[in-house]
Amino acid sequence: MDTSTTPQGFEDLVGDRQVFFQEYFNRKPLLRRGALDGRARDLVSVRQLDDIVAMQTVSPAYLRIAKDGRGVPAKAYTRTVSERGAALTETVVAEQVYELFRSGGTVTWNALNHFLPAARHLADLFADTFACPSEVVAFLTPAGKDGYAPHHDPVDVYVIQIEGTKDWRIWEPAPGRRAGKASHRPEDLGRPAIETTLRAGDVLYLPYGTPHAAAAKDQVSLHLSVTVEPRRWRDLLADTVQHLLQAPDFDGFPHLADPADPADPSTAAALATLTGRLAELLAGTDTAAETGRLRRAGRARAGAGRSREFERLASADVLAPAALLRRSPVPVEIGPSDGARSALLVNGHRLAVPDAVAEALRGLQDGRAVTAARFFPGVDEARSVHVAQGLTRLGVLETADPMRS
Repeated sequence: MDTSTTPQGFEDLVGDRQVFFQEYFNRKPLLRRGALDGRARDLVSVRQLDDIVAMQTVSPAYLRIAKDGRGVPAKAYTRTVSERGAALTETVVAEQVYELFRSGGTVTWNALNHFLPAARHLADLFADTFACPSEVVAFLTPAGKDGYAPHHDPVDVYVIQIEGTKDWRIWEPAPGRRAGKASHRPEDLGRPAIETTLRAGDVLYLPYGTPHAAAAKDQVSLHLSVTVEPRRWRDLLADTVQHLLQAPDFDGFPHLADPADPADPSTAAALATLTGRLAELLAGTDTAAETGRLRRAGRARAGAGRSREFERLASADVLAPAALLRRSPVPVEIGPSDGARSALLVNGHRLAVPDAVAEALRGLQDGRAVTAARFFPGVDEARSVHVAQGLTRLGVLETADPMRS
């Protein structure tokens, strides 16, 4: 994917990072005019949304429609796909979606990052910044129509206007973080704190729980909302505890239905022992290392880390002797040697490799790169390339060519 014209950093969207987190984040809305001027359409286009609807197997979970400020029941634009009389799945019906849009409905695509590489790249920027998952949602609104009624979301929202214009009304967020999503009556909210029109390339940040409403003007409006829910301390601590509970100390199965056998330690005593053990593990936690683990876990997003896997595997079949290779992020366990060969465990595969190959893999742990012809020391070029190809197919090695990274 060519991302040279899409946002390359969080700062492209919010400006100075320090100013954003000191003055706006979790406090008040931020509007940046023309932040992505001339680049917004590289993220998504109306034509691409046509292509997605035309796939014919889009789950109703990915698409919602609102009309006159209220949600349209999914049965109005879905059908059951069947094969030889057997129901297979529910899917959206393109023509019914179009008809609802023609009659004034706003079409919302959830998790657009599941479909489009550019949207996935955008979600990755937020995952890297906040070390937690994010989602890209597209809103397509007909000219002159309102979207959803005034409401607030239980997430931080970063709006990017893609095509057309949209009028926004924004009210002050309530203190603290409101639980759940809720709609509001305009008369209950009072006068908006901000009334503005977004144009293509504008970016708007709405803190968690900020009431807002939007309406398209004289042409079809398309905007993206990137939603992020930063993890709270309770979420991080729960993750840490869950990680510690993987220790074998906690593998037993207590029987809680009846009183414990008088000859055995009581369940309560056993629980006291185990909570004490957990407290010991918590007290002995390397907090710097655990912070790094939490950060990596929060940034990991299934399906986004290697968006060109088929291409990578195809390139391994024609790996040139001069190709530079490095260790991939895929975890590899290198076991002890039997005197000639060492065991490897990678992606559930167990194999034995010559000790020299295991040593070569250890030597690449610091990020170094080596040519395929010299990866396996002490053998001829053809055999070295052959071994490198096999490890590349398994995901242990990857090309270090910056054009393919």
